[in-house]
Amino acid sequence: MRNVLFPVAVAAGALLATTTPAHAVDPSFAPYVETALDNGMGPGPAPRGSATADFDSDGRPDIVTITDFTQGNIVLATGDGDGTFTPGAEIAGTAGAQGLDAGDINGDGKPDVVAATTSEMMVRYGNGAGGFTAGPSYSQALGGQVEPRLLDLDSDGDLDVAAPTFTAIQTLINNGNGTFAAGPTTQLSGACAVSAISPARLDNDTRSDLFAVDGCSSTIYALRSNGGGAFTATGTLYVGGGLVPEDIAAIDLNGDGFDDMAAIGSFSFTLTTALTNGQGAFTGSVGSYQFGGAGPTSLTAADLNQDGRKDLAVSWLASAQPGVTVLAGNGTAAMRRVGDFTVASFPQNPMVADYNGDGKPDIVTAGPGGLSYLRNTTP
Repeated sequence: MRNVLFPVAVAAGALLATTTPAHAVDPSFAPYVETALDNGMGPGPAPRGSATADFDSDGRPDIVTITDFTQGNIVLATGDGDGTFTPGAEIAGTAGAQGLDAGDINGDGKPDVVAATTSEMMVRYGNGAGGFTAGPSYSQALGGQVEPRLLDLDSDGDLDVAAPTFTAIQTLINNGNGTFAAGPTTQLSGACAVSAISPARLDNDTRSDLFAVDGCSSTIYALRSNGGGAFTATGTLYVGGGLVPEDIAAIDLNGDGFDDMAAIGSFSFTLTTALTNGQGAFTGSVGSYQFGGAGPTSLTAADLNQDGRKDLAVSWLASAQPGVTVLAGNGTAAMRRVGDFTVASFPQNPMVADYNGDGKPDIVTAGPGGLSYLRNTTP
């Protein structure tokens, strides 16, 4: 059975460079449009509090998002096809969820939702019409942040789950029908508060690998999958200098077919990127960027100007006017800041998809009281 991961785009790194390819046009976005949403205090601070997929089978991307700072049920907002959304029904029984992901876990061609609390991972099966039915729940250990991620750990075509504990990566292995069995837990030497993870391609096999970031030691781990849910740490990178890493993304910065790393520090206002070598180790080529007064919260990698190189969208909030910073990839470890684009207050994990059907990847962030839509205007 072959399942697919539904978040329409995911994101990754950026930093300072001096040149832009002659053929590339900088990504640009129109002023944001907000859709009001009864989500109280918003999704909260977890790296992934919202996800995008076509949950009602109308060909338009929709959004599921955590509400009231994890105290309310997850809510579905269906896309109207113009960058606005219609608030939909709550997903019953999902209060307490702090992180989520979306993908087809049972092979029926319809996106489902996995959502994690501080102690369990909940499954909600999508019916393709905007509704969800409750599936089983599974025990999960608490981590530095709560973040379930869907990925294929054993190359069988089914989506499994990886999530951080404080000192390790825990896994659930798909039985092939959208139910899971407990998988291995991989301890990370020296870690004390793993704050974020990101699926990655670090080598030539078909198993999903991971990046993980430890918020205590400011260490990045490159983790190659051994199959069946176990990992081997094949690379580590200390990114100190006051950085308290809070989110991480996989991005192929140099076009070699293997993912490189981008991590942000909310309290140090920094972004760090690093290249890998195709065997799960870091090469030593590192870039950095200072946000200067803006607290970055989460990041997403996507090819925003469709030049074949992934860019980075970073949401930030420690400013009088919050926004999303876009940095363009240029084929090296360094990336070039394109600009800042204003959105509504307290934006969390930028979601990238073609929300208005014009063939260009747009950006949506979720915050208290609504969704902010940035329409891609790149020529």
